[in-house]
Amino acid sequence: MLNLLKSRKAQLYIVSVVGIVTILYAIGKNLTTSIVIDTSELALRNDHFVFNNIVEKTLATLNASKSCEDLRFNLEEFKSIILRAFSPEFRVDYNYTIISCNDATRSATVSFNITLYSINSEIGTVFRKNINW
Repeated sequence: MLNLLKSRKAQLYIVSVVGIVTILYAIGKNLTTSIVIDTSELALRNDHFVFNNIVEKTLATLNASKSCEDLRFNLEEFKSIILRAFSPEFRVDYNYTIISCNDATRSATVSFNITLYSINSEIGTVFRKNINW
């Protein structure tokens, strides 16, 4: 009789623990679904990411150039790639001017005017970059 009483206490303990865990899980699940922040709108509006990527790759293109001729070719090639890659979703105005370029001093100065247009926004920058190779 004593052994039977101990087993029923153990069964009641196990059932109680399972019940409490189930209740806590249900409460936690209800709370987390109402607290989660919806970031899908940011993923759909990737204008800033695209623009920052264009500027970053522009600087990488400048650093990859090793001569004035190479600089001109790389910038024209990069401009054509950008215009083709983003044309369905964005309009990109990518203008640059090589202010000075000297193979003897192995340096160049380039001015940029980059603007990205989309349905949601217009993002632009103007900057000048001096490079040495």
